[in-house]
Amino acid sequence: MPNEIENKLIEILNEKVKNLTGEEIEIRLDEPPSINMGDYSTNICFRLAKPLRKAPKMIAEDIVSQLIEENDLKALKIEKIEALNGYINFFVDYNEFSKEVLSNIADEKESFGKLETKNEKVILEHTSANPNGPFHIGHGRNMVIGDSLKRILINAGYDVETQYYVNDMGRQEAIVVYGLDKFNLNENKKQDHGIGEVYVETNKLLNENEDLNQEILDLMRNYESDCEIFEKEGKESEIMGKFEKAVNYTLDGFKQTLGNLNIYHDKFVWESSFVKNGDVKSLIARLKETGKVVKDEVYRLDLSDYGIEKKMVLARLNGTSLYSTRDIAYHIAKMENCDKAVNLLGADHKLTAIMVNKTLDLLGYNEADIVFYEFISLPEGSMSTRRGTFISMDELLEEAKVRAKSEIIKRNVATDEAEIEEIANKIAVGAVRYNIVRISPEKPMIFRWDEALDFEKVGCPVIQYAHARCCRILENVSNSDNLDVLTNMDNINNLESEFNYEMNDSEKVLVRMISKLPEIIEKSAEVRKPQILANYVLDVAQSFNKFYGNCPILKESENIKNSRIKIVNATKIVIENSLELLGIEVPGKM
Repeated sequence: MPNEIENKLIEILNEKVKNLTGEEIEIRLDEPPSINMGDYSTNICFRLAKPLRKAPKMIAEDIVSQLIEENDLKALKIEKIEALNGYINFFVDYNEFSKEVLSNIADEKESFGKLETKNEKVILEHTSANPNGPFHIGHGRNMVIGDSLKRILINAGYDVETQYYVNDMGRQEAIVVYGLDKFNLNENKKQDHGIGEVYVETNKLLNENEDLNQEILDLMRNYESDCEIFEKEGKESEIMGKFEKAVNYTLDGFKQTLGNLNIYHDKFVWESSFVKNGDVKSLIARLKETGKVVKDEVYRLDLSDYGIEKKMVLARLNGTSLYSTRDIAYHIAKMENCDKAVNLLGADHKLTAIMVNKTLDLLGYNEADIVFYEFISLPEGSMSTRRGTFISMDELLEEAKVRAKSEIIKRNVATDEAEIEEIANKIAVGAVRYNIVRISPEKPMIFRWDEALDFEKVGCPVIQYAHARCCRILENVSNSDNLDVLTNMDNINNLESEFNYEMNDSEKVLVRMISKLPEIIEKSAEVRKPQILANYVLDVAQSFNKFYGNCPILKESENIKNSRIKIVNATKIVIENSLELLGIEVPGKM
């Protein structure tokens, strides 16, 4: 809806400018800092000053006069057009605009914001943490951004498949497998936490006796060799069984954590599968045919044609491959089964990711879109799975629940224990997910408990509370003599008697805000930035709170009361739809 008005205004401005100059000039409409200055503004007159040899102020006044004379402003849903110091400002007719916006939202409900199908398949890889211990809050940034992006892309019309790339052939997993033969696994602990303890103990052992590192290298080599034999004979070895058992045990714990955060993957793709099916061997042969592979103490790929001076190591002389080679094989499999591939990767993977992409280009495949994210650190320093110094996502979520319960009891939101538990869980998951997704991925984060679990300022509880306030207002309406308004909420196309008063500025701002959900989703999907949606829904909640404070509802005249009830209903729907795309539930009461 806002886009329709904006596009029409740009169209008539383009026509006007072409008549004045004989040329087409790109015109952009901006949103003024205050609604008192209009809803759209253009500075085009400053660019016309030189060719027309007139002051911008005079040009703006002339154009405004002609626009008013030549156009049906009501049909454009424009109340007035003003020239101000060389700018042209357009004021939306909110009485008409509100009727259409609220009618659309009430009709479409949970589908409001859903875009047309694009007939494009996206394979989105996210999380993909090494299965050597529990997820820490650094992994949480990958999984939350990835899952939110998945939901947004689906809503934007894409066919999305999410994949978790399981690194079962690296040194980290070899250390786990080695350690399971040396130390007892505490099976009373959650699976990934038990594995994490074994991993930490094994690293201590390796640090104390560096000669044992050769056994880790041998284990890695034997595992890959057995996977190659599997390709020929289809027979699983004892070593393969050990790796598979260790990885699956950890993944069971991972899936539980992911599920607690409302995150689910469509497919888990094992790194070793590309050795077992011969794809890695075939890839190395194809790359040798390009003439870009050089041999010294290892096989390296020369990517200097792409401006990359460092050569990428493909394989050792004994034929064993490296992670990057297997990663390229994985990407080829993705590219052959989708239109777009999107990866969530830590900033420390930039060079490797670029190398993989340029290798794909060398072989004639599309490159993957990559969303890089910076790491989360603790106030006391960086985290390390190897040293066991981190906050796990399980601990984070549990602490969030404890704090949420305390807040619920303090506010006397509920007294039934089961209900308290349900509300606390929704608040906790929302607090954790929102605190992570609202920050731009390229910005580093220092994790602080008080910021993550802020119930008052910019945390998710602020948004959930605005939704709960909407629910309470609508409940009060249904308990009063306004039941008919709610009964007919689904059929509000006939609004002739409503929005026929001078609307408060906070009403206008809120209606304009909630109307933007479709374009916000489209932009978030297009630039792969879920934080755009996260910050938008906070703006909606804050705009609603101002509306609530400035616009009485039940004590107003019938038409104002009915109009504002419908604004509340539409806001409730927009908050629900937005939080759903961020993987966050609404408690309904807080």
